[in-house]
Amino acid sequence: MAKKIILIAGPSGAGKTTISEYLTDRYQIPRVITHTTRPRRPGESESAYYFEDDASFAQLHFFEHVKYGDYQYGSSKEGLDRAWAKNDLVSLIVDIKGARSYLEALGDQVYFLYVTCSLDTLAQRMADRGDSSDQIKKRLAGSELNELPEDLASCAHVLVNDDLQATYASLDSLVRKLQN
Repeated sequence: MAKKIILIAGPSGAGKTTISEYLTDRYQIPRVITHTTRPRRPGESESAYYFEDDASFAQLHFFEHVKYGDYQYGSSKEGLDRAWAKNDLVSLIVDIKGARSYLEALGDQVYFLYVTCSLDTLAQRMADRGDSSDQIKKRLAGSELNELPEDLASCAHVLVNDDLQATYASLDSLVRKLQN
């Protein structure tokens, strides 16, 4: 099988992490580990991030990277190669900018999965995870920030994640297709 990466993007609360965890738990599809310069938290393992200092971070070849506060975060060619050494099919949660970068660099090795859901479902999920009504209103008003841009629509596979069992069935079908 040729090496492939499933990129998972979409608005906050659409279910990206749930989908990534399902792919790992059900199909042993590893998530690409990303890098950070922030210090490791107590009890945090190297499975969350590769922890770097500024010098080692600067040596990496990034598909995408950002700075939040004093710390840098990014996904690299090196991290992808480590994941592909374990499995020919891997996944990674990205934002739209990251999806564009991977698509440009890797072309048909990318399966771009854009996850979305109805605004009602999104609001309910945010409430269920404890977001305040002000946070929910603000997030829903800003949800267009993570909307699928027109230029990426032609290469995106849109998955409406309003019903988890239907989503899992779609993912089962996807994995069978990608593994053949």
